[in-house]
Amino acid sequence: MLDFARWSLFLIGHVGIWAFLFNRSHSTAMIRSIRKASERAAILVVTLPAIWIAVRILTLGSIGFDTVLGDGWFCSYAAVCSICGSLLTIAWAIRKIKFRLPKKVKSTNRQILDLRNELKAPIYHGTLPKLLEKIPFNECHKLSLQNMEFELEMPKNLAGLKICHLSDLHYTGQIDIGYFQRVIAEVNRFDPDLVVITGDIVDSTDCLEWISETLGQIQAKSKAGIYYVLGNHDRRVGDEQKLRQLLSSAGMVQASGTWHDIQWNGATIRITGTALPWFYDSKRLGPEPDSACDLKILLSHSPDQIGWAVQHQADLMFAGHTHGGQISLPIIGPVIAPSYYGVTFASGTFDINGTLMHVSRGLSGDESIRIGSPPELGCFSLTANPQATESKPVLNQKGSLDTAMVQSKNQLEGRKSVKPIAARMKKINQSKMTVG
Repeated sequence: MLDFARWSLFLIGHVGIWAFLFNRSHSTAMIRSIRKASERAAILVVTLPAIWIAVRILTLGSIGFDTVLGDGWFCSYAAVCSICGSLLTIAWAIRKIKFRLPKKVKSTNRQILDLRNELKAPIYHGTLPKLLEKIPFNECHKLSLQNMEFELEMPKNLAGLKICHLSDLHYTGQIDIGYFQRVIAEVNRFDPDLVVITGDIVDSTDCLEWISETLGQIQAKSKAGIYYVLGNHDRRVGDEQKLRQLLSSAGMVQASGTWHDIQWNGATIRITGTALPWFYDSKRLGPEPDSACDLKILLSHSPDQIGWAVQHQADLMFAGHTHGGQISLPIIGPVIAPSYYGVTFASGTFDINGTLMHVSRGLSGDESIRIGSPPELGCFSLTANPQATESKPVLNQKGSLDTAMVQSKNQLEGRKSVKPIAARMKKINQSKMTVG
């Protein structure tokens, strides 16, 4: 029993160390070739010790922890992993025990649509996607309609505003266009007043024409509009200007680099966005207008920009990028998420110093594999809290994360956690994490 516990802590620590390094390094604007090489290296580093241990067990005929590891350098590494494994286990347990759902989230429910069965046509294209489709529990074709109600401090005349959030569409050609057309049909069925798109739209130039056939069919552009930011995978298109032109022609407005004031039902909604650290258009953003706004929304591809949202005292922030980890293990949750904060913001709703952030699991991915983290279409309805008035005071631009307490929830998995991250978030104002 003792050996089992020691092996468990070693495994948790071993995977945790390399997942920590992987997640943080992949939150940067790393060159794709280097990123892919680091991914393969990480897989080798994680798996090779396990293979060596399995061979030792078979050779020695014993599963004794000390017997298998011997007295070499690997024994010292195992000790470090065991300590890290103990700390990670304690941290995980604390998050489970202390979780509280953000009070601003008044209701949440989801509906799963099996689009593969519904469309009755092949969804996956290409050898690898078709192989991944056969993996048990793969949910790439199961769309989760995430319906949530947020209660915010805003004028009562904004109550009832409906926002639809799309993220990480990843038009690669591996997932059929019919899947995305079906997603857009659900967007229109929700009949949102405002649509926000948080990056990773097109991976392949061959799929640029899909924009007009999918996103161009969203009907909300006749209401408050459709606003977007790009993501790291959009750099693969090469011709950024052409991509932005096609998005504009389809009725979408670039959120980053400008403050957009929208008049809605007698109130002002202010929107801007950022795609840092991959696109620097948001660095051209000027000072916020002096005029008052009633609801401030920030779009970001990555949740790592939450510090900027808090500094600007945004009411809402929408992000994606992390895909919910793509593989979320039962009880444990996700292990891999390309974020400066690891899996803290893998997916779900977070309340940080008055800014409510929702991180989408996205609609697709570079690899057609999702387990425990199905694609998500976010449908949000806003209500005003009982203290709301017909106007909202002008907010200053000062914000601090020194006493931040994060309240988070992965609604799909039922994963619950409350994590004080004050010490870690003191670094959020570093140049790579902020705008300008």
